[in-house]
Amino acid sequence: MAGTYKTAGRRRLLNFLESHPDRQFLVDELSEELNRQTEEGSGKGSKSSLYRHLSELCDEGTVRKYRSDTQSAYVYQYVGRGDCCHHFHLKCVSCGTLIHLECAVSQELLTHIQSDHHFRVDSGRSILYGMCETCAASEETEKQGGCECVCCHHNEKRNM
Repeated sequence: MAGTYKTAGRRRLLNFLESHPDRQFLVDELSEELNRQTEEGSGKGSKSSLYRHLSELCDEGTVRKYRSDTQSAYVYQYVGRGDCCHHFHLKCVSCGTLIHLECAVSQELLTHIQSDHHFRVDSGRSILYGMCETCAASEETEKQGGCECVCCHHNEKRNM
């Protein structure tokens, strides 16, 4: 992309996001993590640089920006250079994992909605909320009284 600088800060941001493709991050979380990674060295980036890099990556289609479910802020997620605009997304309400639903059934649903209901869905922005397999299994185990989960969600319940 013309006019885009390939700085060390941008590379650190992209590498971090690429290594966590199923997670979404607030700007503060990204800033904290990237600054933690560079604590021993120099080159801590400013938040304004972070916002600029995120904006560029969103414009390129490498990163998606979503409104946070729990805060009045945006979260960012690595989506790679693939086509994220032509499928639905599944988001776990327990752990926050975002799954790209790239299967024929989702395409059939999109076609059905458009042809039978005369409505064109912006599937790149369509998120179905529920529970991922891991969290659903943990919830079922917890209901049965034997949760061995170490995630913060269940620990909070135990510590109450």
